[in-house]
Amino acid sequence: MKYTLLILLFLTFLPATLFAQQKVEDVVYLKNGSIIRGEIVEMNEGEYLKIVTTGRNIFVFSMDEVENIRLEEVPETQYFKNYGYMSRSGIDMLQGSDSVTPRFYTVHGIQFTPHFGAGFGIGITLYNDPLTLIPFYVDLNLRFLKANASPFLSLKAGYNFSYHEDENLIFNNHSGGLLFNPAFGMQFNMSNSFGWFINAGYNIDNSSYSFNQWGNQTVINNLSFRRLNFGLGVTF
Repeated sequence: MKYTLLILLFLTFLPATLFAQQKVEDVVYLKNGSIIRGEIVEMNEGEYLKIVTTGRNIFVFSMDEVENIRLEEVPETQYFKNYGYMSRSGIDMLQGSDSVTPRFYTVHGIQFTPHFGAGFGIGITLYNDPLTLIPFYVDLNLRFLKANASPFLSLKAGYNFSYHEDENLIFNNHSGGLLFNPAFGMQFNMSNSFGWFINAGYNIDNSSYSFNQWGNQTVINNLSFRRLNFGLGVTF
């Protein structure tokens, strides 16, 4: 529980930390319509100012040429997608009361707007208790900000197919069930073709199996795994 609270606090305060680190620069607006961005290194009120641009060029202007001076945020290079193919792959750790189960997955779909994307996902959830589940689902993703670093909400909803490989356990039948997994996270786009993300959510997996007991009685076990999940992954 202690680690759960720490991760939730991390996801809550990380956006504020990132945006507080936004760089700013001096912007000089000239009366002739020109705009000069950089750092003012010297200024004499009523006479002149000296500004160094990002290309290390130095300009000196008479204050009679200056219309306005502002301190503005440095424009961010856009790495997030406005539209197009998107994919995400990652690992979720499903936290049980006495065990942790990994789920590996990949999602492929379309980024419809800078804020909304959707796709289909497939993976493998290694419960082995006694079934391993293969989820196939719709993945919906809602980004809050039109920025390279943004919090997001996601929803996985679909069906788990079941897989059984322990030859020592003989079942009459086994099957999967519904998957439902809302989550909250942060995504960081590092370039036009690569990013990474972290997420936390609540995951529900359903499955069932049946076997014969003495007297030819059939026992049916319906399983419902309800677990917190924490994960990370990469985007392309």
